[in-house]
Amino acid sequence: MADKKIEEGAVEVNNDFEGLDLTPNQLRLKKLEIEMNKHIDEKIMENPEKMPLAVWYIIPNELGERFCYYGLTPILKNFLKYQLGYLDKVDANQMYHIFQGLCYYTPILGSLLSDSYLDKFKTIVILSSLYVFGFGLLTITSWPTIMGVETTKLARVGPLLGLLCITLGTGGIKPCVSAHGGDQFLDVQKYGLQKFYNYFYMAINTGALVASYASPAIQKKTFYTVPNDTLALWEKAEVRPTGNGYPQAFLMLTVFMAAALGVFVAGFKTYRVVPPTGKFILIDIFKVAGAYWTNRSKLGKEEGYKKTCEDHTEGMVTEMMDLGKVIMAIWPAPIFWMAFNQNGTVWQDLGDQMLIPFGGVAESSFFDSATVNNIWNPFFIIILAPIFANWLFPMLDKKFGPEKFGLMQRMIAGQFLAGATFILAAVIQKSVNANCFDNASLDVCRSSTSILWQILMYFCITLSEVLFSISGLNFCYIEVGKRTKSFCAALWLFTVGTGSFLTKALLAWTLGADNTTWTRETFFYLVAGMCFGSAAIQYVISRSYVPKALRPTAHL
Repeated sequence: MADKKIEEGAVEVNNDFEGLDLTPNQLRLKKLEIEMNKHIDEKIMENPEKMPLAVWYIIPNELGERFCYYGLTPILKNFLKYQLGYLDKVDANQMYHIFQGLCYYTPILGSLLSDSYLDKFKTIVILSSLYVFGFGLLTITSWPTIMGVETTKLARVGPLLGLLCITLGTGGIKPCVSAHGGDQFLDVQKYGLQKFYNYFYMAINTGALVASYASPAIQKKTFYTVPNDTLALWEKAEVRPTGNGYPQAFLMLTVFMAAALGVFVAGFKTYRVVPPTGKFILIDIFKVAGAYWTNRSKLGKEEGYKKTCEDHTEGMVTEMMDLGKVIMAIWPAPIFWMAFNQNGTVWQDLGDQMLIPFGGVAESSFFDSATVNNIWNPFFIIILAPIFANWLFPMLDKKFGPEKFGLMQRMIAGQFLAGATFILAAVIQKSVNANCFDNASLDVCRSSTSILWQILMYFCITLSEVLFSISGLNFCYIEVGKRTKSFCAALWLFTVGTGSFLTKALLAWTLGADNTTWTRETFFYLVAGMCFGSAAIQYVISRSYVPKALRPTAHL
């Protein structure tokens, strides 16, 4: 019985390539994959309804890694601001967005390494080790007693180098871990694959939710005496930092990342491995693209296409063209991420002004700005994502058809809702400034407006994220060929990084400019307008975009 199932699985795998004009290297890699994983595939096919053992090493690893990343981000801006001295204008915000941008640019590196030269397992282990090293370096160089200095007198080089290593680690493994999880399933396990990604997504947000509270709770504790000159500098800058337990929080994250790596490595004997191509995958894509445009300029569109297919196979030409179409479809995405990524900086600045409810204080309240600005997004994701995926979207598809509110239409709705959220943020900022009770300057003064209003902002921006981000990831997966799925996922993450750098530039041009007349309220209105403009552009693109499933080359 098991042999029959294995034979059926192999037939189904081969059927995926029927009608596809493959290169010799593509055929070689396919045969190598079957040969390398024969023993594991036999075990899987003994009970294909059961989840492969390997995923129970991958899911805890992802939970631990996301715990570390989302444990770092809620305290990073204040660490840069109060411990490393980035107090001027919006310097800490800009440094935060540089870090975040690099975290989402480096997935390109990870995807190319894994697909071209290293397999996903080796890539994840190497870059995760760099990740652990980065956290360890950040912990040591931010620990005043270890470095022999007073708190707030730390040198910047060590912590910034540690953060750079973290960006290379977390970004490099991003497109590899989820793809490596998908590689553990055979084609006959389509239901199991869907189940895995549900668990995987829950692990991400569970790690984010717990870390968003645990890390700030440690950071808010006071372990060191702040020097008098630093206190005077903070008073002059009209800032009121809480706690200095940053190195203790970083130590916790270092231990968790090391444990996550250990769990992942422990499962190495259970993993299916997809061999790399052995050459730089972008060379193939650019070579085919160059040949296509050369032939098209000489022979016309149809004849140029046929000539390129004859020289490079139709499968490679279709692969290149599908990737190009997706790139042209998602280029407005950085505007959404430019808006969304502000929840860790400008939105937190707004929260710092607002009143903590129920008589709480920043040192111990669950509703301080750092916690509110990092816990509610993953909380709402855990609630909203299953509702949309399991009920709302299927209901809309059944009632109106998938083409009426498809992936790109959902992305448009998400961008529009993001714009509406920033109008709400501007209204709340106006109320905050109107209800200040001290004599501090605008956008810094303490207000009687409750920080609970920010929860409404987070509900709206999370709703837009569910519409835009999850749909965009799905779009990038199903609209390209098999060899470029990891690379296309990395390109989607690249748009996130670009959004962070756009935020940095926008902050420098507006709130951070010399003698600026911009207020946070007017800045929020500007961002809202940019989101509405991005939604309009996405709508125009959607009018002419033909989904891959409806193209003549859909079988390739």
